[in-house]
Amino acid sequence: MSQKAFMAQFDQGAHAAFAAAGMADHGQYTPKGGTAVPCDVFVDRSVQEVGDLGQARSSRTEVVYVLSSMTPTVPAAEGVLVVDGDTLTNVYEISNDGSLSRWLVRGG
Repeated sequence: MSQKAFMAQFDQGAHAAFAAAGMADHGQYTPKGGTAVPCDVFVDRSVQEVGDLGQARSSRTEVVYVLSSMTPTVPAAEGVLVVDGDTLTNVYEISNDGSLSRWLVRGG
């Protein structure tokens, strides 16, 4: 098994465990102009971005998509996630390791 395949399997199992404990969510993701698909996500609300001098700039919401839960769809800018009563719109991708994709979102 490759490292990428292992991480996808590990992240999927970790999400299932966190979801069972109420610490992760299942949502519906709709790409811009596309059809909604189910997805597994972690939603981090009130993330504090710290500037170069240690000053907090703003509070924001970030979403981590478990990519294996939504294949072949992938999150993209202006895609919309509905999760736990919130509607969140992807702004830009912060990171992507091939298994998890972290996005800055607006809304909610």
